[in-house]
Amino acid sequence: MASIIREFAVDADEETAWAALVDVGAVNKLITFLGPVTLDGDVRTVDMGEYGTIEELIVSVDDEPRRMSYSVRKSPWNFVHHHSVMEILPPEEGAVGSRVRWLVDLKPDSLAEEIATGMDGAVESMKQSLAAVT
Repeated sequence: MASIIREFAVDADEETAWAALVDVGAVNKLITFLGPVTLDGDVRTVDMGEYGTIEELIVSVDDEPRRMSYSVRKSPWNFVHHHSVMEILPPEEGAVGSRVRWLVDLKPDSLAEEIATGMDGAVESMKQSLAAVT
């Protein structure tokens, strides 16, 4: 199983970053290149534009450690397994803002490079979106 980890600093404080992340039905405000999003209970459907639509199960939203997890259930990539965890962490010592840690476990491994590239684009979008709300 492939594991992809991205950890990055953002200008928003922990509370602001968490508020943006926990608004799971508005992920397209955080990752601005995403299309429309619908939320039906714990199922989030995201329009990925030219890539098609994905359906995710929101597995957990935990305010105390500021941790949210989801799993892709349907997608053009036909994952055998996909599980993702996003956490908001305190800033590095001496820094301001906060940090985001994003972990994705997936199968098949052959999709890891393509998914990592997409994550890198999402990271840049999140940095810009969270800088705009501070």
